[in-house]
Amino acid sequence: MRNLSERLDKYAIGLSAMCVVHCLFVPLLVALLPAFGATFFSDEAFHRWLLVGVLLTSSSALFLGCKKHNQWRILGYGTAGIGVLFFAAFFAHDLMAEEGEKLLTILGSVLLVISHYKNFNLCQTGRCH
Repeated sequence: MRNLSERLDKYAIGLSAMCVVHCLFVPLLVALLPAFGATFFSDEAFHRWLLVGVLLTSSSALFLGCKKHNQWRILGYGTAGIGVLFFAAFFAHDLMAEEGEKLLTILGSVLLVISHYKNFNLCQTGRCH
């Protein structure tokens, strides 16, 4: 079970980092390469599918890790990050424009990365029960 939690933490960190990279670099690519703007990566469906992947890996990894090390606040950070990402994906564009959506996506991703990093470290240092 420990290996599954560690692998899921790594996947979730990667997906969260992908969110940040996507938010920062896709607009640049769209501006430099207009044909790129018509691809799947700039579509809302891509954001929502990425969010599904983040939700599945993050919730599993954080729950499994917290169950072992009993540091449930880490699950709280992760849940907050997921909540911010959901708000950004479904509501922020209409309420806060594109810049607000990007800022919230980055904030949610950073919260998730921090929670997975802490979760992973606790399990690596033998603090898991």
